[in-house]
Amino acid sequence: MEQQVYDSHYQMLKEEEFVTSEGLKSKLLGTDISTRMLIPIFQDHNDKVEALVGQDFAVGTLERYKTSLKHTQKFLIWKYKTSDINITKIDHAFIMDYDFWLRSVRKCANNTAVKYIKNFKKIIRLWQMDGSQKILF
Repeated sequence: MEQQVYDSHYQMLKEEEFVTSEGLKSKLLGTDISTRMLIPIFQDHNDKVEALVGQDFAVGTLERYKTSLKHTQKFLIWKYKTSDINITKIDHAFIMDYDFWLRSVRKCANNTAVKYIKNFKKIIRLWQMDGSQKILF
């Protein structure tokens, strides 16, 4: 048991998590696992934007986010052969690959690719707002 505590503590430090007694306890008990997948987070954002069309958002904004979601899904299939990814797995390399895919496979011009990356950035930032995740952008 003592070795499990040391291993869990080391893993938390390695993953740059803030180490607390509660966090260590939950890791040992296996209750720390909270898988947050990218597509449901993105879809939830789009649903909220859709609810606010006409008040805070224009119809065009909603369409841009829907298109961004579709491109993200197609990229995941192209690169990872999967329909979704744990949001904690998104790193700088993921974003650079996504940018490359937008420019090469989707044949997006610079400004268009930048807009899709900017939309993606907003989704990641919304998830990061609780302050426990590393900032990617």
